Amino acid sequence: MARGSAGRRSRLLLSLAASAVLVTTSACTSSEEEPVENARPVSPPAVELAPEGVPESMSIGVVVSLTSAPGEGSQWNEAAEGARVAAYRYGLGDVEVTIVPRDDRGTAKGADEAVRSLAAEGVSGIVLATEGKHLSGAVAAASEEGVPVLLPYGDAPSDLPEGAWTTGADAGQVSATLAAALESAGVGRPAVVDAGGAPVDVDEASILTLRSGGDAAALARRIVRLNRSAAGADSVVVTGPAEVQAQMVQALQERNVELPVFLTDDAVSPAFAVALEESGASLSVPLTTAGLDTDDVAALAPGTEGAAVSAYLAALRVTAEDGDVTDFFDDEAFETVAGEADVRSHDAVVALVTAAAAAGSADPTDVRDTLAGITPDQGDGLAGPALDFSSSAAVPADSVVALQATTQDPGLRPVDLAGAPRLYWFESPTA
Repeated sequence: MARGSAGRRSRLLLSLAASAVLVTTSACTSSEEEPVENARPVSPPAVELAPEGVPESMSIGVVVSLTSAPGEGSQWNEAAEGARVAAYRYGLGDVEVTIVPRDDRGTAKGADEAVRSLAAEGVSGIVLATEGKHLSGAVAAASEEGVPVLLPYGDAPSDLPEGAWTTGADAGQVSATLAAALESAGVGRPAVVDAGGAPVDVDEASILTLRSGGDAAALARRIVRLNRSAAGADSVVVTGPAEVQAQMVQALQERNVELPVFLTDDAVSPAFAVALEESGASLSVPLTTAGLDTDDVAALAPGTEGAAVSAYLAALRVTAEDGDVTDFFDDEAFETVAGEADVRSHDAVVALVTAAAAAGSADPTDVRDTLAGITPDQGDGLAGPALDFSSSAAVPADSVVALQATTQDPGLRPVDLAGAPRLYWFESPTA
């Protein structure tokens, strides 16, 4: 795909963006820190992706939920725009990857229709950039059509068929990591507010139930009483959709509950911070969840992992600088969603293209069969952890860590997010 002067201009912007990330990283490192013995030098981020063996052109479907019931995927619709960044990186390397988006409306019927429509268009693979029970039919439809599907977000349907993989933290990994985080924090008698998410396996837990529209304030009062009782609740765990978790956090703040709060991984979604601010709650409170350490703060880490996230953010800046790149559905400049586009959707696209390159084919059957035997990593362009497709859960368990929230912007995004509610998540130092 020839790009001419536009390609050269993009490469110049890319170089400047990558340099800016590296300068910021250096500026954020304390001069008092001791040098790491035998540390390997970190190469500049490889922003341009040009794998050998990719067919002249290929297309990848991305299914999002622009609207949905709580917990059924709409919380990830802007995060999914990271897929566009991956395609742009390949374009800089003269590899043509076309993203074909579909909105499934957060329904089982919509998800089934989206998958079958994409299969009819001949996509090489599909990123189901949404979550929830409504995806069961979509996964089944993809299996029938012979198209591989990757699920980077939230709860995935159980018993995934052949040709379907989770590429984000799964429910079991989140639950185990949160249990370990509770132990690390020295608490073991949580009040668990079950809002429909994956359970957290803790022996001495008091289980409370909260659904969308439920009385979070009443549960906050009960937690206060539990804390003062003989049972002595020493922490709070909230499971479930982002909006409901935010409702509960606000209620706890209103009752001045100072117990440590642990959340399931919907808290990482852009929707959680928005819902928290809209409820009138403070974002500047200690919060812990579990997931992949791939948010902006990770770019400041030394080594391969930090360089990989830096490369992603540098590419994000370049993509946003290109006025011809728009978001999935509104025909708005990509810059309008660049504040939320994330690594997980980007890495799902990279995994599919890596498989196509290894297969030397864009045929979905070839891509599916090849995926099952590869372990792509940062050298292939991933910004997050290496993936192992030998099982349906492609993320290694040790890549799922406890994450803490901060409102401090590392300043690595291409847009001014002043006034926009945003939490940045980083690996807990006590994990």
